[in-house]
Amino acid sequence: MSAHARLPSVTHVRASRATARSTTTRTIVRARADAIGVLYDVPVSNNGARCRILARWLNLYEKLELVDPTSAFDGGIKGADFAAINPQMKMPALALADGSMTFGESEVINQYLLDSPEGRKFLETRGTTPESRATGALATRTHDLYIGPIQGAMYRGPMDRATRAAQVKELKRQLDELERLAGRVEGAFICGDEPTSADAAVFPTLIFCEFLLPTYFGWTEAFGPNLRRMYEAMMADEAGRTTANEVLGGLEAWAAAGRFEKVGVVEDVADDAYRWAY
Repeated sequence: MSAHARLPSVTHVRASRATARSTTTRTIVRARADAIGVLYDVPVSNNGARCRILARWLNLYEKLELVDPTSAFDGGIKGADFAAINPQMKMPALALADGSMTFGESEVINQYLLDSPEGRKFLETRGTTPESRATGALATRTHDLYIGPIQGAMYRGPMDRATRAAQVKELKRQLDELERLAGRVEGAFICGDEPTSADAAVFPTLIFCEFLLPTYFGWTEAFGPNLRRMYEAMMADEAGRTTANEVLGGLEAWAAAGRFEKVGVVEDVADDAYRWAY
């Protein structure tokens, strides 16, 4: 299957504005007593995608109601309504069904899911050595601390051209570090023969890299053979492939709408005074 081949996606639920306004940290109306809560997210979000992948692995996806906060709330994610759910005003965010608590940050949400009975059972068979668990934790931290802050160089703007070029260069360096980490433990995935939350964290961003870096920045390959092995294993996994479909659908919509021209990526990369391809 090609990197851009997609399966039918699962549609995100969109809350009405009236429903969204009544959703606070104290009151979350749920139709089902067994629901975990509301996951505020959009299909293209690579950070939200890591939660959707893990929820699917744990068979908890159907216990989450997915709501797009960009259209559900006045002011979108920068408005007061969403700020009451996540003061950082970023996606994803999880609001528990009983209204007792909300969580921002995708890794925190995933750790909450992993603390469920389904999550603890999942952990029993994955990353079973201290070395493999540490490798997965380091890959996750490398992604979150060093790639997350600069990944916008691939798709945001307008941006100072020199800054974009410097961040693309640093992105290459950090992808090389992930490549090294992905080769430390034998197996198709970062921690071995079975996928873990580390793969859920890294894989959605690799989708961005695979879609954007060769097409818009002229890279021959978006990442090396160790990450390629993991990427293909995730694409062969039903949850990984389904979630990839959601992310790719969003990226394709951005491209069709001319986003990369509008934010300056195309114009910036045309300037050969800077290096863009690695």
